[in-house]
Amino acid sequence: MPRYLKVALIALTVLNTFALAINISHPTKAAVGAKSYEDLLEDPDFTLAVQAVIEKCKVNLDIAKLQCGPQK
Repeated sequence: MPRYLKVALIALTVLNTFALAINISHPTKAAVGAKSYEDLLEDPDFTLAVQAVIEKCKVNLDIAKLQCGPQK
């Protein structure tokens, strides 16, 4: 592997690590009214809508798990 390619890969790795460390990414928005993930977790209407679409399933928001099938 050429030396310039190794240097470029190392430089990109350092830049990526730095970007992750200072968290320069923008917060994501859902396609539902530009709400964030946290907003949707706290929205009881959204939770009910998801439960209505996925019949016979239970959504446990505390552990982000979907349980389908017979309920105990």
